Amino acid sequence: MPALDLALLEELREFMEDDVFSLIDEFEIDTQERLAAIEQAIINRDAGTLRAMAHTMKGGAASLGAENLSQHFRGLEYRGRDASFQDIQQDFSNAKRCFADSMVLLRKWLAEDK
Repeated sequence: MPALDLALLEELREFMEDDVFSLIDEFEIDTQERLAAIEQAIINRDAGTLRAMAHTMKGGAASLGAENLSQHFRGLEYRGRDASFQDIQQDFSNAKRCFADSMVLLRKWLAEDK
């Protein structure tokens, strides 16, 4: 299960106060939409879209302290950069699973932090 950078999350909470809740909600919705775009890019073998979507999500995950998730998106970004689609489905599945696990941890952190 992915770990979160709790120190970074605490800094966010201190800076954003209750807005951190909406930030995490927006991240979840945005990531779901971008995962769908990544999946379509994989189907269409659209390396540019794969790279761009993964790059954006890499930064979003890192900004919330979800470093493992960020690493998964970094790998997908490199796949897009290199137009490397062979056996990519496993990497994509791992990224989706890590996203789900990260959201569980983020929601748990939010619940504990109230």
